[in-house]
Amino acid sequence: MACLELLPAELQIQIFSYLHGPDVKAARGVSRTLRDNATPAIFRSIVACARYQAMGAYQKISLHSIYPKYVKEIIFDGSIYESILAKNYENAYYEEQDKIEELRFASHWEKRSRWIRYQELYKEQEDMKDSGVLLQTIARSLEWMPNVSSVVYSPCPRLIPAEAQQMRDLLPRGTDMYCTTRDHAFRQLIGAIYLSKYTGIREFKAEARPEEDPGTDFALCLFDFPETIDREAGRYLFQHLTKLELSMSLATHVHWSEMSSKIVELLANFTELLVVAKDMRHLTIRFPFCTLHPDDHFSGGNMSILHFVGARQSIFRHVGLWATWQKLRSLSLEGTHADEHDLTDFITRHKNTLSSLTCTKFMLFSGGTWANVVDEVVYNSTVVSFVLDLVNEEFPTHPRCSVGSNATETRSWKYQGHLVVSEDGKRNFVCS
Repeated sequence: MACLELLPAELQIQIFSYLHGPDVKAARGVSRTLRDNATPAIFRSIVACARYQAMGAYQKISLHSIYPKYVKEIIFDGSIYESILAKNYENAYYEEQDKIEELRFASHWEKRSRWIRYQELYKEQEDMKDSGVLLQTIARSLEWMPNVSSVVYSPCPRLIPAEAQQMRDLLPRGTDMYCTTRDHAFRQLIGAIYLSKYTGIREFKAEARPEEDPGTDFALCLFDFPETIDREAGRYLFQHLTKLELSMSLATHVHWSEMSSKIVELLANFTELLVVAKDMRHLTIRFPFCTLHPDDHFSGGNMSILHFVGARQSIFRHVGLWATWQKLRSLSLEGTHADEHDLTDFITRHKNTLSSLTCTKFMLFSGGTWANVVDEVVYNSTVVSFVLDLVNEEFPTHPRCSVGSNATETRSWKYQGHLVVSEDGKRNFVCS
C-alpha cells in the first residue's frame, strides 16, 4: 500500500477502477489519501430496482454532498418477485424452493416464514411501481448526479450488502426464468430519464442471463407502447445513445394465437427507436435463445423468431438494420438471419466508418454465400476486425424441419473465421 500511495492520484484512481469492491473498501481504510482516491471506484455504479431497501441506499448516495459526482452508471436489477409464487400459491413456492439444494431441507414453519417474506417483498415491488415512488426517486436523482452516462439492465439479482441477510434463504428472484413484460419496473427508469429531461445517457446495455442462472430476461415486450408517452420516452433515451448492447429474449406473455402479429408489432417499435439513434457508434444485438439449427433445443421457454416473422423474411430488416448510421464503427449480431444482399449492402453503406463486424450464429438464405460477404469486407471496406462464428448458409423451409439427411449433416454447415491484416496492409480471411 505504501508504494501505491507514491503514485499520482490520477493513476491511483485508474487502478482502483479495476479492483473488486472488497479490495477497494480495504484500501480506503489505509489512509486519507487512498480513501479519497478509492472513493470514485466505490460509487461509480449504483443499483436501482423496485425494492425499498435498495432504493433507500440509492437515494442516500444521490443526496450526499460528494458521492453523486462519482456516479457514472445506473445498474437496474430487473429480476422480479413472481406473482404466481406470491399470490396464494404457497405450494408452488415450496416446489420451486425444493429445486435448490441449500433451501430444500427446512421445517414447515421455516418454509412458510420464507414464503410470507417473499409475499411481502412482492407487494413492495408492485407498490413501488404503482405509487410512482420508483419513477420519482430515479427522476430526482438524475438532477443531482450530473455524470451518469450509462444504463445497464441486469437480468440476474443484484443485492446491496444490507439486503443479503434478509434474502439469503429466500427463493432467488426470477427463479422460473420469466421475461420482462410491458409493465416491468425497468420501464419506469426509461420514464424517469424522460421526465427529468436528462440528456447524458450515452450507453445502454441489457446483459445476457447465463442459461442456468435465475433471473428475468430483458425481452422484446418492453418495446410495447401502451401510451403515447411510452413511445416518447423510448425515443428520448435512444436518440442520445452512442453505444447499444442488447441481449434480448423473444419470449412473450401474449396468447399463442396473437403471438405472430404481436412480435411483428414489437419489432416495428424497436426499429423505430433504433433508427432515431443517429449518433450510434457501437451496436450489438443478440437473440441468445434463437436457434441456428432445427434440431437444437429451445431454451428458457423461448421459440425461434422464425416462427413469428416467417421463415423467408429477413430478421435483419425487421430489427431496423436497413438504416444508415453515419458514425457507426462496430456491429455485432447473434442469433439472426438475412439474405446475402442485406449484409453486403449494410457493409457498403457504412464502408467509410465501419471498422468491426462480428456475426455469430447467423444464417444466410435465398442462395446467399458467406464467400461473397467475405469478399465485400476484404476488398471493399475499411473493416479491420471481422469475425464469423458458427455461421451458416441455406435455410430450412420450416424452422423445425431438417434440410439435410440427418442432424450431423445439418450441423456440418457451420463456418468460422476471421480477417487478418498484415503489417504491409494485405488483407486475408482465415478459416478456422
